[in-house]
Amino acid sequence: MSEIIDLNERRNAAEQPDAEFVRKDEYGRPLYCFVLSFDMGDKQYGTELWAYDRTDAEAKVAAMRESLRLDGQLFGVLPA
Repeated sequence: MSEIIDLNERRNAAEQPDAEFVRKDEYGRPLYCFVLSFDMGDKQYGTELWAYDRTDAEAKVAAMRESLRLDGQLFGVLPA
């Protein structure tokens, strides 16, 4: 007898991000890593941000367009 396979379940499982690209906020809600890129001259650069979903990521990018600033160079991080 053949095993019944739920293709939607398999597809959804395959479309999940790897564990290293998901973290939880202080309330246990998942945050996902999104990639940003920008052009400067003939080069392209990128960075990442953490957001709850694509809509949240787009809202953060919109806020960056309005108020992004350079606060300084990072030299190290002290453990909390």
